[in-house]
Amino acid sequence: MAFIARLGDQTFTVEIEEIGRSHYRVSVDGNEFLVDGKKTGLSGYSLIVDNRSFEVDVDVAEDEYSVLVDGRSYHVELVDERRMRLGGLQAGILVEGRQEISVPMPGKIIAVLVAEGDRVEKGQGLVIVEAMKMENEVRSPISGEVKEIRVKAGDAAEAGAVLLVVE
Repeated sequence: MAFIARLGDQTFTVEIEEIGRSHYRVSVDGNEFLVDGKKTGLSGYSLIVDNRSFEVDVDVAEDEYSVLVDGRSYHVELVDERRMRLGGLQAGILVEGRQEISVPMPGKIIAVLVAEGDRVEKGQGLVIVEAMKMENEVRSPISGEVKEIRVKAGDAAEAGAVLLVVE
């Protein structure tokens, strides 16, 4: 599962993969960590990250997390990358610059709703993808110009494949 996280004025891409019972591979902007995590109470967790132990307390309110680690408090905004790519709520996370728009799961391109050079608004539909017998409209995460379209109706798209570029 992939997420976009904001801590202060920094934004990170976080991927979490369960590799065993309570064992996870966590990647933060490409830096990989092995995590053994267990819930210890209502909001408490015991984590072993690369052989270092941490007691963590987490309070959650929608996409906002207050995390207490070693007496230090952090405020983290966390959004599911799939929801963000599909143009859903973004918990105030600002996305800007060149965006390669991709799909999180394999599917078939049903329609391309824009052309190269088109001006698009944040949240505007770009492509319709059929995946798992459902049609999903992939929306633009930013306002900008469609610079490149890499698919056409009828194409098969692999998970993570870049469909188009908006800048």
